[in-house]
Amino acid sequence: MAVVAVGGSLWWIGMTLAEACAEFLTHCRVAKNLSPHSLRAYTIDLAEFERFAGPATAVAVVDRPLLRRYLSHLFEVRRLKETSVKRRIACLKVMFRWLELDEVIEISPFHRLDARIRLPRRLPRNLTDDEVRRLRAAAFAGAGITGRITETKAVRAARKADHDAFTALVAVEVLLATGLRVGELAGMRAEDVDLTGRVITIVGKGSRQRRVFLPDDAVTALVTAYQGVTGARRRDHDRFLMTGTGGPASTQHLRLLIRGIGEDAQLSRRVTPHMLRHTAATRLLENGVDIRFVQRLLGHQSISTTEIYTTVTDASLRAAVEKAAEGMRGGR
Repeated sequence: MAVVAVGGSLWWIGMTLAEACAEFLTHCRVAKNLSPHSLRAYTIDLAEFERFAGPATAVAVVDRPLLRRYLSHLFEVRRLKETSVKRRIACLKVMFRWLELDEVIEISPFHRLDARIRLPRRLPRNLTDDEVRRLRAAAFAGAGITGRITETKAVRAARKADHDAFTALVAVEVLLATGLRVGELAGMRAEDVDLTGRVITIVGKGSRQRRVFLPDDAVTALVTAYQGVTGARRRDHDRFLMTGTGGPASTQHLRLLIRGIGEDAQLSRRVTPHMLRHTAATRLLENGVDIRFVQRLLGHQSISTTEIYTTVTDASLRAAVEKAAEGMRGGR
């Protein structure tokens, strides 16, 4: 509880910021069942505001001027990007709304606060067809696989290849085939993979479930071999992808593996898992898949998030229009 001195007397004025943050995080974990990733992000964001305002500050005295000073602090002192500031403010807004609904405070300090942050519109970074070919060639070479992939070749590679090299190959192929987020790939459990139906059940943002599909025999063969051969190495966890020592492969571990494949392929830019997600989405749209299906596959809540990929395909649209025009001119 927070105490302030008013006219020489001490007054109790309710819950402190530290107490509010702790109770809100408990609410998010128990009642909202947020993912560990979301809880980690909330914990970091709330701790930063605690340090700025003071953990003993009463939530009842947090007002619009304080929030404006915090915004200035994030931009001018911390020099954070718009996306980082927007995330921190959104987290606080949710917490104070919860405090208001729980009647800890009368009204959220965000009421009538203009804290809209305009984000720069950045186009997704996807790989070109040539970069995809080179990346996949490097991944297959690293796992010692040449020619057309078969179940026999996949099993042999799973047994003989360096574990990280085979994990990197499976990660690249699954990301390009499904457009998963790297956190979803790392969080994928062995029991989520239905090899008979070629379906993977994914728990995405907000603990929402969706299903993605293994598109062909080659990707299915790699996933089957990985599950069959490496399963015995798994140590005290249920994650599908593992490190060489049998522990669960973290998002950072997967990022490093994919970056290494990009370096092996001698690509001119650093390759990230999210670039493979962007590439999968762009290729689907370029091949005529309905944007609503792509939205569902990627796990976007709003179709406006998926629509950004339609801008990326403008180059393909231009090429198609020019080709059609050339055809109408009879090649002249």
